[in-house]
Amino acid sequence: MSVKKQCITSPRSKKTTNDSLITIVFLCDSPGYRMKSYGAIPLIPFKTKKLIDIQINAIKGVFKNFEIVLCVGYDSDRVCKYVKNKYRNINIRIIENQIFDKSNSCESVRLCLNNINNEKVIICDGSLIIDPKTFRSLNGGQSSYVMTEIDKNDDLEIGVNTGSKNFAEHFGFGAYYTWSEIIFLNNYETIEYLRKIISNDNYKQRFLFEAFNELIKTKHNIEVVQNMHPVQKINNVKTYHRLRDCL
Repeated sequence: MSVKKQCITSPRSKKTTNDSLITIVFLCDSPGYRMKSYGAIPLIPFKTKKLIDIQINAIKGVFKNFEIVLCVGYDSDRVCKYVKNKYRNINIRIIENQIFDKSNSCESVRLCLNNINNEKVIICDGSLIIDPKTFRSLNGGQSSYVMTEIDKNDDLEIGVNTGSKNFAEHFGFGAYYTWSEIIFLNNYETIEYLRKIISNDNYKQRFLFEAFNELIKTKHNIEVVQNMHPVQKINNVKTYHRLRDCL
């Protein structure tokens, strides 16, 4: 169990990744809770745009050299058609998890990592509305790290406990710091070790945080940093109705 009163650092900025290729993965293969009638998560409509438009605009406003990987499943054909028609000039790859209804996020991440050849990878839940400033805070540093929320967020269920050096010690329900469901993997060896873990058949139906718990048992440290610009997660009808007219 970690000590609750401690300093959580911000991402280090000794080296900029502005000109380095950044791969941003969105896991959006499953519909939100009781939201199948709204279609695929990336195509959830707001005032004048869809969720995927908000996410891509945030990325374009921060990164110069990037690629986007979308892991789709539910209503995948509509997502593919929309992205191909609207974003022909952006480097977007679509990975389909054809067993999305029988698997969980580990399988989705496995499929994505098998199609990525880069050592700087940001993995996000596809239901997140992310402030560009959050992506900007990921724009530096030398270690792999997860973002946590400053305040409690009822739409984010997984937390993380830390040790004295601000490295993650355990992910799970009820852990102290609320995980923003964003992780920046900034090391080829760490990415490959994570891929090795989730390539085990036992992980097809497991969640990503369970793989993180296995990862941190090794020498692959994951630093915990606070997200100064909290995210919003559209994973249920209540949250969507509250936010749809604000963006």
